[in-house]
Amino acid sequence: MANPKRVLVVDDEQDVRHYLRTALEDAGFIVETASDGYEALERLKTNPPDLISLDLVMPRHSGAMFHRELLKNRLWAKIPVLIVTGHARDDLGRADLEELTMSGPGVYLEKPVSPPAYVDAVRRLLGIETPELTMTGNDEHNLRLELLNRLGRADAATLKKALDELKKSDKT
Repeated sequence: MANPKRVLVVDDEQDVRHYLRTALEDAGFIVETASDGYEALERLKTNPPDLISLDLVMPRHSGAMFHRELLKNRLWAKIPVLIVTGHARDDLGRADLEELTMSGPGVYLEKPVSPPAYVDAVRRLLGIETPELTMTGNDEHNLRLELLNRLGRADAATLKKALDELKKSDKT
C-alpha cells in the first residue's frame, strides 16, 4: 500500500488481537490494539485511526458502550467501524449488535473469521480496491459483505429497487 491506512483493533482476547493484527499487517496496514473500550478511547485521543475493528462483548467497557462514546465526538463519528464478534446470535451480543447495525456501522463479521475475509472487509470499508470476488467457500459471506457495502452507499431510490427485488425473490 502506497499510503498505509491505520487500523485500531479492539478485542479483549489477546490471541484474537494478535491474529487480527497479523492479518492486517501482512496486508500492509499499520495496526494498533486495545483490550477494551476504555483503552480504545485513549488511543483515539492520541492518534485517531482510519478504521476501527471492534469486538462487541468485552469486560469493563463493551463495544456498544465504546461506539456510543465514539458517536459523541464529531470527528471520531466519521471513522468506519467493523464489528468482529463471536456473539452475533447469542444473548450476550445480539441486542448490542442490533443496536449497532441499526444506528451505526451496519457491517459485521462473525468469529472465527478468516484473514482474507477480514482484510477484504477492512479494505471495502476504507474504499480500497480489492480483487474481484472469487468463488470459494466464503462465497455467501463475500456476497453479503459486498451487498452491505453497496447498500450503505446507495441512495433511497436504489435501496427501494433492491428491496423490491428481494421481495420478488421471496415469492418464488
